[in-house]
Amino acid sequence: MVRKTLTLVFAVLISALGFIPAGTHLTASQAASQTAAAPSFDEIAAVLAGLPGEVPSLAGLRASDAWKQYAEAIEKSWAELEINRLAPMRTWADKELIRVRASSAFLFYPFGGPDFLTAFVFFPQSESFVLMGLEFCGRLPRFDLWTASQSEAYLKDFSVSLSDFFAKSYFITKHMDETIYGQAQVEGVLPLICFFLKRTGHMILGIERIEYDPEGKPVAVEYDKGKRFARPNGIKIRFAASGSDQVKSVVYMSSDLENKIFTKESALYKHLGFLPPGLTTYMKSASYLPHYAAFTNIRDVILEKSRFVFQDDTGIPYKVFKDKDWRVVLYGVYAKPIADFKGVDQPDLEKIYKDGADTIAKFPFHLGYHWRDSRDALLLAEKKS
Repeated sequence: MVRKTLTLVFAVLISALGFIPAGTHLTASQAASQTAAAPSFDEIAAVLAGLPGEVPSLAGLRASDAWKQYAEAIEKSWAELEINRLAPMRTWADKELIRVRASSAFLFYPFGGPDFLTAFVFFPQSESFVLMGLEFCGRLPRFDLWTASQSEAYLKDFSVSLSDFFAKSYFITKHMDETIYGQAQVEGVLPLICFFLKRTGHMILGIERIEYDPEGKPVAVEYDKGKRFARPNGIKIRFAASGSDQVKSVVYMSSDLENKIFTKESALYKHLGFLPPGLTTYMKSASYLPHYAAFTNIRDVILEKSRFVFQDDTGIPYKVFKDKDWRVVLYGVYAKPIADFKGVDQPDLEKIYKDGADTIAKFPFHLGYHWRDSRDALLLAEKKS
């Protein structure tokens, strides 16, 4: 009885904060009636995903040679990604993450940027996804209002914005800055998240912008209220799998998590304090930021709120988990950080991998900075009760 009461409290709390409560279901007719603008968002995302559609205002673009060539290239890249990365990830996760998935209705992905795809492949049953990154939220393109040359230029830039992720499994901040700012270029990370949603078989039901009041409570603002917002700000997308009435959500927060900005008095820190306890945190390609003294506040939030932390070696240092008495399972092969990152070696973790070389299980896919040699390490930590 107590557990059911707590679950209800968390559901109400999350709903009040702008997240979809776990277990919420709407019928298709209810979803359609609540999201009159959703077809426009969904159709624009389908164009980005290289998928067919029937909206007349976009028929001209879909009939163009530029879009047909773009769609063909996207289909080819996605098929390769599916074979080389996504399918092996699913097979592995279906076996290794069974217990974690059962407790992961809420998935927290700090330092993840717009990478909804990796989180979804590992945790497809999750109902609320929260992503965080430095990049601004942005808007979807208005192909219906643009000239053919404008649309063609956008599609070309959008392809470039995806190239690092397809090849390496992560977005490079410097390259993102080059492709998501500017007049004819991709505006923010929203188009990338919507691309992943469509490519994983979802329908986008609605999009709203979020700002945070001084107490950390989210405030919905108009979708078209200007191009930029002062950090922290966010965007919330409600979506459902094709043929399903279960409504889920992904929230992206544009935020700086360094201690001098992410103070305990900041609106975002207070907001994350409302997150439900016992959630699952996922991290990869995090630039080793949780290793540094300048990022201890977000590290403490993760440790306090999480039951499970699933990450590569760029997340929270192994020593922190051992010192705080978490159960840890290791996978893969440890390799020293690539040359871009200094002072974040983990000799203790390296020794454990070396001593357990014959017993630590490998995994059949690549994720992270060691894309040249695929020497990847994964760590699954569970908080002891």
